[in-house]
Amino acid sequence: MQKHRLLKILAVVTSFGSYLMLLMGAIVSKTGSGKGCGNSWPFCHGQLIPESLPIETVIEYSHRIVSGGVGFLILTLTVWAWLAYRENRRVKVLGFMSLFFVVLQGALGALTVVFEGSFAKTAALALHFGFSLISFASVVLLTVYLFQLSRETEGEGKTVTRNAPVSGRIRYTVWGLAVYTYIVVYTGALVRHAEATMGCGFSFPLCGETYFPSFSSLAGIHMLHRYASITLWLCVLCFLVAVIRRYRAREDLLRGSWLAFILITIQALSGMITVFTGGQLMAALLHTTIISVFFSVLSYLCMQLGLPWKRESGESVNSRTPVLS
Repeated sequence: MQKHRLLKILAVVTSFGSYLMLLMGAIVSKTGSGKGCGNSWPFCHGQLIPESLPIETVIEYSHRIVSGGVGFLILTLTVWAWLAYRENRRVKVLGFMSLFFVVLQGALGALTVVFEGSFAKTAALALHFGFSLISFASVVLLTVYLFQLSRETEGEGKTVTRNAPVSGRIRYTVWGLAVYTYIVVYTGALVRHAEATMGCGFSFPLCGETYFPSFSSLAGIHMLHRYASITLWLCVLCFLVAVIRRYRAREDLLRGSWLAFILITIQALSGMITVFTGGQLMAALLHTTIISVFFSVLSYLCMQLGLPWKRESGESVNSRTPVLS
């Protein structure tokens, strides 16, 4: 239907906008432009159009403008999707999460403006990125699901059931990986906002001659994230092996696990590049991009497999997500 085609276009545009908002937030943090508009919000230095426009002001105000525009797109997408699929609970949940977390990260971003240099500000900025990531993943999942529903509609009501049901253990594993990834993301955001990117200098994989520096130091903050990331890579590898051995028939799970492993490997390489280049902006943005896509892939797998404590059955697309081909 034409209205659903336009809704899908809006969803794709909103997904791209959400990514742009995430990326611009990383640029603000990396360039130290968080105070580019002083302590005023939502305007810049109390003005709609600031008289003085140094680069840090341009970066910070551009981020605010883009975030406001993306917030409006998410609101429009959520309301439209709810109206188009009134009876679909998953559409409602994903739409609510997209909207709730973009509002929450916006409010938290506003609060960080009034903080001065303190651990409270560092923690708030880390939370700000985490909430933006959830909003981005929710928008991406809503977009994917709308395309799935549209494909089902265009198939004249043909239902698609799942084959090769998975165990509760593998579903708990997927959800556990998503939660742990979110924790690792916070350790990375803490590294960025505590300015600990070069806490170990150019040393890799160790931090100079020490394995466990004090976690109250910049080196310790950096190594905390490094060890958490290594653990995540090993967990994703083990998950991939388990899927290959037991769930080859589940194409969505197999492809998703391979993609997740490839992405987390590239993410590790981008982390090394960030260290070896002295924390250059482009390396940091690549690092942010890959982890955002990786988290979205894990979130997609969570959506495909459903809640871990609910037993799978051969349900149709009207109640479960279809397998992508």
